Amino acid sequence: MKKSIFLALGLLSVSASAQGILSRFYDPEAEKVVFLEKGSRTFGISGNYRSFDVAGNGVGDGFAVLSLLNIGTGKLSTYKASPKFSYLLADDLSLGFRLDYSGYTLNSDLRLDLRNAVDMSGTANNPEDEKEIQSLLNLQISNRHMVNNTWGVSFTLRKYIPFFGSKNVAVFGEARLYGNYATSLSCPIDENGKFDMAKQRTNNTINAGLKFAGGLCVRVRGDNAVFVSVPLVGATYSNTLQHKNATNNNAHLSQFKIARDFDFLGVQVGYMHCVKPKSKKK
Repeated sequence: MKKSIFLALGLLSVSASAQGILSRFYDPEAEKVVFLEKGSRTFGISGNYRSFDVAGNGVGDGFAVLSLLNIGTGKLSTYKASPKFSYLLADDLSLGFRLDYSGYTLNSDLRLDLRNAVDMSGTANNPEDEKEIQSLLNLQISNRHMVNNTWGVSFTLRKYIPFFGSKNVAVFGEARLYGNYATSLSCPIDENGKFDMAKQRTNNTINAGLKFAGGLCVRVRGDNAVFVSVPLVGATYSNTLQHKNATNNNAHLSQFKIARDFDFLGVQVGYMHCVKPKSKKK
Protein backbone atom coordinates (compact mmCIF):
# COMPACT_ATOMS: atom_id res chain seq x y z
CA MET A 1 0.00 0.00 0.00
CA LYS A 2 2.80 2.40 0.92
CA LYS A 3 4.59 1.62 -2.35
CA SER A 4 1.42 2.37 -4.33
CA ILE A 5 0.93 5.72 -2.57
CA PHE A 6 4.59 6.63 -3.10
CA LEU A 7 4.38 5.68 -6.79
CA ALA A 8 1.22 7.72 -7.30
CA LEU A 9 2.71 10.78 -5.61
CA GLY A 10 5.91 10.42 -7.60
CA LEU A 11 4.12 10.16 -10.93
CA LEU A 12 1.86 13.12 -10.11
CA SER A 13 4.92 15.18 -9.23
CA VAL A 14 6.61 14.25 -12.52
CA SER A 15 3.45 15.04 -14.48
CA ALA A 16 3.09 18.44 -12.82
CA SER A 17 6.75 19.28 -13.39
CA ALA A 18 6.56 18.23 -17.05
CA GLN A 19 3.44 20.34 -17.58
CA GLY A 20 5.18 23.35 -16.03
CA ILE A 21 8.24 22.92 -18.24
CA LEU A 22 6.24 22.46 -21.43
CA SER A 23 4.04 25.49 -20.71
CA ARG A 24 7.13 27.71 -20.97
CA PHE A 25 7.22 27.04 -24.71
CA TYR A 26 3.67 28.27 -25.21
CA ASP A 27 2.68 31.86 -25.95
CA PRO A 28 -0.91 32.39 -24.69
CA GLU A 29 -1.27 35.62 -26.67
CA ALA A 30 -0.37 34.03 -29.99
CA GLU A 31 -3.03 32.64 -32.33
CA LYS A 32 -3.67 28.95 -31.69
CA VAL A 33 -1.38 26.81 -33.84
CA VAL A 34 -1.82 23.07 -34.38
CA PHE A 35 1.33 21.05 -35.03
CA LEU A 36 -0.50 17.76 -35.72
CA GLU A 37 -4.25 17.78 -36.18
CA LYS A 38 -6.82 15.41 -34.72
CA GLY A 39 -7.40 12.23 -36.73
CA SER A 40 -3.91 12.17 -38.23
CA ARG A 41 -1.81 9.01 -38.19
CA THR A 42 1.97 8.85 -37.92
CA PHE A 43 4.36 6.09 -38.92
CA GLY A 44 8.02 6.19 -38.01
CA ILE A 45 11.10 4.68 -36.49
CA SER A 46 13.63 5.81 -33.90
CA GLY A 47 16.88 4.38 -32.68
CA ASN A 48 20.46 4.94 -31.65
CA TYR A 49 23.88 3.39 -31.99
CA ARG A 50 27.01 4.09 -30.01
CA SER A 51 30.44 2.49 -30.08
CA PHE A 52 33.21 3.07 -27.53
CA ASP A 53 36.79 2.07 -28.27
CA VAL A 54 38.39 1.55 -24.89
CA ALA A 55 42.13 2.02 -24.56
CA GLY A 56 42.75 2.71 -20.87
CA ASN A 57 45.11 5.64 -20.43
CA GLY A 58 46.00 5.58 -24.12
CA VAL A 59 44.13 6.84 -27.16
CA GLY A 60 40.42 6.06 -27.07
CA ASP A 61 37.30 6.52 -24.96
CA GLY A 62 38.74 4.67 -21.96
CA PHE A 63 39.31 6.36 -18.65
CA ALA A 64 41.22 6.05 -15.39
CA VAL A 65 39.90 6.97 -11.94
CA LEU A 66 42.60 8.53 -9.73
CA SER A 67 45.13 6.44 -11.66
CA LEU A 68 43.75 3.36 -9.90
CA LEU A 69 41.04 1.88 -12.10
CA ASN A 70 42.23 1.31 -15.64
CA ILE A 71 40.07 -0.15 -18.39
CA GLY A 72 42.12 -2.27 -20.74
CA THR A 73 41.62 -2.57 -24.46
CA GLY A 74 38.14 -3.50 -25.58
CA LYS A 75 34.99 -2.27 -27.24
CA LEU A 76 31.43 -1.47 -26.16
CA SER A 77 28.67 -1.21 -28.76
CA THR A 78 25.05 -0.33 -27.95
CA TYR A 79 22.14 -0.24 -30.39
CA LYS A 80 18.39 0.28 -30.38
CA ALA A 81 15.58 0.42 -32.95
CA SER A 82 11.88 1.16 -32.39
CA PRO A 83 9.31 1.18 -35.23
CA LYS A 84 6.14 2.98 -34.17
CA PHE A 85 2.59 4.00 -35.07
CA SER A 86 0.38 6.63 -33.46
CA TYR A 87 -3.07 8.15 -33.84
CA LEU A 88 -3.98 11.73 -32.92
CA LEU A 89 -6.83 11.53 -30.41
CA ALA A 90 -7.00 15.33 -30.37
CA ASP A 91 -4.98 18.19 -31.80
CA ASP A 92 -1.34 17.60 -30.78
CA LEU A 93 -2.22 14.62 -28.54
CA SER A 94 -1.31 11.16 -29.84
CA LEU A 95 -1.76 7.60 -28.60
CA GLY A 96 0.87 5.28 -29.98
CA PHE A 97 2.16 1.73 -30.15
CA ARG A 98 5.73 0.71 -30.82
CA LEU A 99 8.00 -2.31 -30.94
CA ASP A 100 11.38 -2.11 -29.24
CA TYR A 101 14.64 -3.94 -29.84
CA SER A 102 17.92 -3.08 -28.13
CA GLY A 103 21.17 -4.71 -27.18
CA TYR A 104 24.85 -4.33 -26.51
CA THR A 105 28.12 -6.20 -26.84
CA LEU A 106 31.06 -5.67 -24.50
CA ASN A 107 34.48 -7.19 -24.11
CA SER A 108 35.72 -6.06 -20.68
CA ASP A 109 39.23 -6.21 -19.36
CA LEU A 110 39.07 -4.38 -16.03
CA ARG A 111 42.17 -3.98 -13.91
CA LEU A 112 42.70 -2.42 -10.49
CA ASP A 113 46.21 -1.02 -10.13
CA LEU A 114 47.03 -0.08 -6.51
CA ARG A 115 50.80 0.09 -6.88
CA ASN A 116 50.82 3.90 -7.00
CA ALA A 117 48.47 4.19 -4.01
CA VAL A 118 50.36 2.02 -1.53
CA ASP A 119 53.70 2.92 0.04
CA MET A 120 55.70 -0.29 -0.16
CA SER A 121 58.93 1.09 1.31
CA GLY A 122 60.14 -1.28 4.01
CA THR A 123 57.47 -3.91 3.28
CA ALA A 124 59.84 -6.30 1.52
CA ASN A 125 63.48 -7.17 2.21
CA ASN A 126 64.28 -8.66 -1.16
CA PRO A 127 63.31 -7.92 -4.79
CA GLU A 128 61.37 -11.17 -5.21
CA ASP A 129 59.02 -10.39 -2.31
CA GLU A 130 58.53 -6.84 -3.56
CA LYS A 131 57.73 -8.14 -7.04
CA GLU A 132 55.12 -10.53 -5.62
CA ILE A 133 53.47 -7.73 -3.61
CA GLN A 134 53.34 -5.52 -6.69
CA SER A 135 51.67 -8.27 -8.69
CA LEU A 136 49.03 -8.66 -5.96
CA LEU A 137 48.32 -4.92 -6.03
CA ASN A 138 47.79 -5.03 -9.80
CA LEU A 139 44.58 -7.05 -9.83
CA GLN A 140 42.58 -8.14 -12.85
CA ILE A 141 38.96 -7.91 -11.74
CA SER A 142 37.30 -9.22 -14.85
CA ASN A 143 38.03 -10.32 -18.37
CA ARG A 144 34.68 -11.19 -19.90
CA HIS A 145 32.65 -11.19 -23.09
CA MET A 146 29.05 -9.96 -22.67
CA VAL A 147 26.07 -9.83 -25.06
CA ASN A 148 22.54 -8.57 -24.37
CA ASN A 149 19.36 -8.61 -26.47
CA THR A 150 16.03 -7.09 -25.43
CA TRP A 151 12.63 -7.28 -27.17
CA GLY A 152 9.58 -5.31 -26.02
CA VAL A 153 6.35 -3.45 -26.76
CA SER A 154 5.24 -0.01 -25.60
CA PHE A 155 2.11 2.14 -25.50
CA THR A 156 2.81 5.85 -25.61
CA LEU A 157 0.87 9.04 -24.94
CA ARG A 158 2.59 12.10 -26.42
CA LYS A 159 1.63 15.78 -26.10
CA TYR A 160 3.04 18.28 -28.61
CA ILE A 161 3.32 22.01 -27.95
CA PRO A 162 4.25 24.24 -30.94
CA PHE A 163 7.48 26.06 -30.16
CA PHE A 164 6.31 29.65 -29.56
CA GLY A 165 3.57 29.27 -32.14
CA SER A 166 5.68 27.61 -34.83
CA LYS A 167 3.95 25.24 -37.27
CA ASN A 168 7.21 23.44 -38.02
CA VAL A 169 8.84 23.02 -34.60
CA ALA A 170 7.30 21.56 -31.44
CA VAL A 171 8.47 20.28 -28.08
CA PHE A 172 6.75 17.25 -26.58
CA GLY A 173 6.31 15.27 -23.40
CA GLU A 174 5.70 11.53 -23.54
CA ALA A 175 4.55 8.83 -21.12
CA ARG A 176 5.42 5.24 -22.06
CA LEU A 177 3.93 2.07 -20.58
CA TYR A 178 6.16 -0.82 -21.58
CA GLY A 179 7.10 -4.44 -21.12
CA ASN A 180 10.09 -6.35 -22.44
CA TYR A 181 12.05 -9.58 -22.27
CA ALA A 182 15.84 -9.56 -22.14
CA THR A 183 18.47 -12.26 -22.46
CA SER A 184 22.12 -11.71 -21.65
CA LEU A 185 25.18 -13.93 -21.79
CA SER A 186 28.64 -13.47 -20.31
CA CYS A 187 31.65 -15.72 -20.28
CA PRO A 188 35.37 -15.44 -19.44
CA ILE A 189 37.94 -14.61 -22.10
CA ASP A 190 40.97 -16.91 -21.80
CA GLU A 191 44.63 -16.00 -22.25
CA ASN A 192 44.40 -16.68 -25.99
CA GLY A 193 41.50 -14.27 -26.41
CA LYS A 194 38.91 -17.02 -26.90
CA PHE A 195 35.50 -17.17 -25.18
CA ASP A 196 35.25 -19.91 -22.54
CA MET A 197 31.63 -20.96 -23.19
CA ALA A 198 31.89 -23.81 -20.66
CA LYS A 199 31.81 -21.16 -17.91
CA GLN A 200 29.13 -18.96 -19.39
CA ARG A 201 26.50 -17.20 -17.30
CA THR A 202 23.03 -16.42 -18.69
CA ASN A 203 20.36 -14.02 -17.43
CA ASN A 204 16.71 -13.97 -18.46
CA THR A 205 14.82 -10.86 -17.36
CA ILE A 206 11.23 -9.64 -17.63
CA ASN A 207 10.79 -5.88 -17.22
CA ALA A 208 7.66 -3.72 -17.01
CA GLY A 209 7.15 -0.11 -16.08
CA LEU A 210 6.16 3.45 -16.83
CA LYS A 211 8.66 5.99 -18.14
CA PHE A 212 8.58 9.67 -19.06
CA ALA A 213 10.56 11.43 -21.79
CA GLY A 214 10.80 14.83 -23.42
CA GLY A 215 11.94 15.90 -26.83
CA LEU A 216 11.91 18.13 -29.88
CA CYS A 217 10.17 17.48 -33.20
CA VAL A 218 10.94 19.38 -36.44
CA ARG A 219 8.95 19.22 -39.66
CA VAL A 220 11.53 18.94 -42.45
CA ARG A 221 9.46 18.62 -45.62
CA GLY A 222 5.73 18.42 -46.08
CA ASP A 223 4.37 15.73 -43.78
CA ASN A 224 7.77 14.37 -42.80
CA ALA A 225 9.47 15.15 -39.50
CA VAL A 226 12.50 14.23 -37.42
CA PHE A 227 12.62 14.19 -33.63
CA VAL A 228 14.94 13.68 -30.68
CA SER A 229 13.63 11.94 -27.55
CA VAL A 230 15.41 12.18 -24.18
CA PRO A 231 14.49 9.78 -21.30
CA LEU A 232 13.86 11.54 -17.97
CA VAL A 233 12.45 9.39 -15.15
CA GLY A 234 10.67 6.07 -14.73
CA ALA A 235 9.23 3.37 -12.48
CA THR A 236 10.39 -0.17 -13.29
CA TYR A 237 9.76 -3.70 -12.06
CA SER A 238 12.19 -6.44 -13.11
CA ASN A 239 12.40 -10.17 -12.51
CA THR A 240 15.71 -11.90 -13.34
CA LEU A 241 16.73 -15.56 -13.38
CA GLN A 242 20.46 -16.28 -13.63
CA HIS A 243 22.03 -19.61 -14.57
CA LYS A 244 25.72 -20.51 -14.30
CA ASN A 245 26.93 -23.42 -16.42
CA ALA A 246 30.06 -24.06 -14.36
CA THR A 247 28.21 -24.58 -11.06
CA ASN A 248 24.73 -25.48 -12.34
CA ASN A 249 23.31 -23.00 -9.80
CA ASN A 250 20.37 -20.68 -10.40
CA ALA A 251 19.86 -17.29 -8.80
CA HIS A 252 16.67 -15.22 -8.75
CA LEU A 253 16.24 -11.48 -8.24
CA SER A 254 13.12 -9.26 -8.27
CA GLN A 255 13.20 -5.51 -7.75
CA PHE A 256 11.09 -2.39 -8.09
CA LYS A 257 12.56 1.10 -8.39
CA ILE A 258 11.71 4.69 -9.23
CA ALA A 259 14.71 6.56 -10.57
CA ARG A 260 15.89 9.11 -13.08
CA ASP A 261 16.17 7.54 -16.50
CA PHE A 262 18.39 10.16 -18.13
CA ASP A 263 21.15 8.43 -20.00
CA PHE A 264 23.11 9.62 -23.03
CA LEU A 265 22.90 6.10 -24.45
CA GLY A 266 19.10 6.24 -24.16
CA VAL A 267 18.69 9.36 -26.34
CA GLN A 268 16.96 8.41 -29.59
CA VAL A 269 16.80 10.12 -32.97
CA GLY A 270 13.77 9.31 -35.09
CA TYR A 271 11.84 9.93 -38.28
CA MET A 272 8.08 9.95 -38.77
CA HIS A 273 5.62 10.45 -41.60
CA CYS A 274 2.19 11.96 -40.94
CA VAL A 275 -0.97 11.03 -42.85
CA LYS A 276 -3.57 13.74 -42.42
CA PRO A 277 -7.27 12.89 -41.95
CA LYS A 278 -9.42 12.94 -45.05
CA SER A 279 -11.35 16.16 -45.43
CA LYS A 280 -15.08 15.78 -44.99
CA LYS A 281 -17.21 16.15 -48.09
CA LYS A 282 -19.66 19.02 -47.99
